[in-house]
Order: sequence, then structure tokens, then C-alpha cells
Amino acid sequence: MCGRYTIRRPDLIRAGLRHQPTFGFEEFDEYLTPRFNIAPSQLAPIVRATDKGYQLLLARWGLIPAWSKEKPKVQPINARCETVATSGMFRQAFQRRRCLVPADGFLEWQGAKPPKQPFFIHLKSDSSFAFAGLWEQWKPKDGEPVDTFTILTTTPNSLMSPIHNRMPVILREDEYDRWVGKEHTTDLLRPFDAAGMEAYKVSSAVNSPKNDNPECVQPVSKPTT
Repeated sequence: MCGRYTIRRPDLIRAGLRHQPTFGFEEFDEYLTPRFNIAPSQLAPIVRATDKGYQLLLARWGLIPAWSKEKPKVQPINARCETVATSGMFRQAFQRRRCLVPADGFLEWQGAKPPKQPFFIHLKSDSSFAFAGLWEQWKPKDGEPVDTFTILTTTPNSLMSPIHNRMPVILREDEYDRWVGKEHTTDLLRPFDAAGMEAYKVSSAVNSPKNDNPECVQPVSKPTT
């Protein structure tokens, strides 16, 4: 799964989308502060395609389908790529509402029982990237529409398999257009090359969503590659 992630350098979001006309940055600049421990139910930036180009907006992490009449108890933060095209929960969003979830790292916990060991995983280049995501806009009976999103997961690569049995789908910059477009994209739903990634242990400070500071990603061991 993917239960926490980071945007340590939000300025790189804009740079990573430089090949597309992008709007929405000015409106949300005040929210694009460094994040070291983005957790479920929190607002985070996503990027979707429109006729004008890429649009950046804030959405709540935990998908609520547009067709849901009531706010569901379960709001999935992840969708399995093996079943996303056929699942009643995700099928419509997969067909029509794919998005990019900007990030520059993610966190995962190793171990079957507490205390589990948290790891920070990122690219060796330490560059930004995007998770493959899905978004929905849910309209409650009372109140304003709510934009929500989920992150797709796949089988782990050789770096991730000792840590966890799933990993998020990481897209390269040259794959962004395909993912948010209307063409066939199932070939993108695969593990990222382990040779381009590294992982290291971090402190238990990241266990609490209340902690959102550089300490959450400070290494307590040498990186594993």
C-alpha cells in the first residue's frame, strides 16, 4: 500500500510539469508548502487534464465515488492496479478521471507486528515524480462538492519486497500525458525500476500524522539500493 508520502520541495512540482500549460498554481501557492508526512484524509495537490492543459487543485486523500449517495465509511486511499478496471468502486474513475499525484518520496512500514520499522523511499536522483492516481468529485446533499483521490498500487520491485508486499505506481515525466489522457494505459501500471530507487530507515516520529517536519525523513541507517 501507500499510506504516507512527501512533497519536500513543492517548487519542483511546477518544474516537473513544464512541458504542459498549467493553471491553478497561483490559487494554491499558499498551500504548496513543504510536506514531510502527508496522511490519509488530508488535503494534497493533484493534477488533472482539461482542455486548457494541466490543472492543479487540492483534493482529499481517500476516494469517495461520485455516485455515492451517502458519505461512505470506507474511503480507499489505494486502488490495486490488478482490479482497478473492473472494480465497482474505481471503474468509472479509471476510465474517465485519472490524475497525477505529485510527490518526491513515500513512507512504508516493515514488519508484521508493532513496533514496525518505517522506511523512507525515494528516487536515487531525489527528483520529483508523480503517482498514478484517480480522482472523483462527490456532491453531498448539503454542502459544497468535495474532490477526493486515491493512489494506485502494484506488486513490489526488488527494493520494496523486503519492506512491503505492495508499492505505489510511480510514473516518469514522459508518461504523464498518457496517464491522464484517454488512451490505453494499463502498461504503465507496473513496478518502478528498483535500480533507480533507494530506501532507508527513519524514526518513529513519522507514525503520527501530527508530525510533519524534516525529522520524519531523516535517516537512521544507511540507504538500501
